[in-house]
Formats: sequence, C-alpha cells, structure tokens
Amino acid sequence: MTFFIATPVTKPTDIIPSLAKGEAHWRKGYSAYELAQSWVNAGGIPMSVQRVIHQAPEYKGANLIEGFFERETQLRSKGRPSQTDLLALIKSASGHAVLGIEGKVNETPGPIVQEWLVDASPGKLTRLEILCGTLGLDRESVGPLRYQLLHRTCAAIYEAQGYAVDHAAMIVHSFSTNHAWFDDFRAFTDALGVPVDAVNRISDPIEREGIVLRLGWVADTPEP
Repeated sequence: MTFFIATPVTKPTDIIPSLAKGEAHWRKGYSAYELAQSWVNAGGIPMSVQRVIHQAPEYKGANLIEGFFERETQLRSKGRPSQTDLLALIKSASGHAVLGIEGKVNETPGPIVQEWLVDASPGKLTRLEILCGTLGLDRESVGPLRYQLLHRTCAAIYEAQGYAVDHAAMIVHSFSTNHAWFDDFRAFTDALGVPVDAVNRISDPIEREGIVLRLGWVADTPEP
C-alpha cells in the first residue's frame, strides 16, 4: 500500500510545484500551461474535450469527478513511471471511466521506440515486452512508434484497473495550430487497429486486459 499527500488545485498556477522543472516548465504556449488553463478554468471537462469524447456512447454526459495533474503510474517494470499530464476520473450514465490526458503544443513527443531502445538494455527490453503485451502489439513492429504513446496508453489501462472501472481512454489534448505530431498519433492508432484519421475524433473501442479502451485527439487553441 502506498500513501500520498494531495493538494487541491484551485487555480492553474497551483500545478507549478509538481512540474519536473517547476516554473521553467510554466510558459504560455507550452503544454503544461495550456492544459492547466483549459481544465482548471473550465471547472471540469473543457467543451473541446467533451465534443470529442461524447462521440463515444459510454462517455455521453460525462462529468469530472477528480483530476490529477502529473500523475505517476508504475509500469510493472523497473525504471521511471509514466507521468500523465492529467489523469481524469469521470462519470457518465454508463458508469465511471479513466481518461489519460496528454497535453501537447509543439513539444516533441519524445523518441520513437527504436531510438529509445538503442542500448537494448535488459530493463528496457523487459519494459517493452510488458507494454506490448498489454497493448497487444508485436515487439518487433513497434520501432517506428512513439514510445511515449505506448506507455501513456498503458498507464491509462493500469489506472482503470486500479480504480476497478471498465473503460479508459488516452486523449491527446493538443493546442498546436498546425496539429503537430498528429501523424505519429495516427500511426499509433493504426498499429492498434483502431485508426483515428482526423483531429477531433475518438477511436472505436478495443479491449485490453479487460478494459474497453479508446484513443482520441482534441484540437484546441491556446488562450488569447
């Protein structure tokens, strides 16, 4: 059993202490700033996100119960946990669900798997085997995919299991005016067999480890 001390977030700047580099990561036009402004100022699920997740019947009328910024999720292997920008526990008429929200503007989504795996250490090989097993992917075919998308999606699944809910979604909440990195996201959804071919769409459902999983891309705009 692990215990935590949680501090309520009442204004966007309250998340600064939880950021990896504190105020250095708190800059307008960057994901941490834009994501916090959007969700905290909305007092719940932003309308831009609602329009996308409501395409899935099980998320219609969803309301936010709790949201955890910079949520760390262990990945069943040694090494750093996945740090989801915002983990949202929501409730709709269909029940409870977990949303793993990945904020993006123009920052890189990190290395592709073959770059991350360049040293092929035993620990990385074990982690990749576990992530691919969870997602139902062939380890030999994921080299061109973004490693971050793999572990963020697994984190959403593991958190749903921890909350004992049946549904989870990994949503990229993008504030990029040119939809930077959407092609990488689309390649990932293609590999999972639930293609998202356009922004502001949510995928068909797939089941992974007893969790009904969807993936979506929300195209938003930064605050003026």
